[in-house]
Amino acid sequence: MKDIDAFLNLLMNLETSSETGLHETHILNTSNTEALLTSVLQNAKRQIFVAIDQQELTGYISLSGNHGEMIKHRANISLGILPTEQQNSIGRNLLNAGIIWAEDNGIHRLELSIRDDFEELIELYMALGFLKEGERIDALRIGEEYRNEIYLYRLIN
Repeated sequence: MKDIDAFLNLLMNLETSSETGLHETHILNTSNTEALLTSVLQNAKRQIFVAIDQQELTGYISLSGNHGEMIKHRANISLGILPTEQQNSIGRNLLNAGIIWAEDNGIHRLELSIRDDFEELIELYMALGFLKEGERIDALRIGEEYRNEIYLYRLIN
């Protein structure tokens, strides 16, 4: 239960820290966080790694694979890092852990979408071998402003 509460607290901090991702505020509680973590533990095509600093969760990477025959070689990435920790190599370390997991689990392609104004994070992905696949123009509306959504991928050899 302690681990679930710690992960829930991390997710809630990320949700409230000024538009950190693509998703709007979700209803987060212990029950649905426990269900998420249970589904990850029971599914060989899913994995979550967390970063811990002084016994506090500071970030996570979630990898969600597929079971369909034509798409089982792919996994989608979701990365969340507390704003106060974004300069501490946590993102690089989590992504490297995700890449190693993908290699060990028969994943050939990692993919994600990201807001175009997250330039430092896009640079990090590209430094780790991700390439730009495409861009959806005005795909996101944040307040009164439209933003583009960038699609990135990395092939695992």
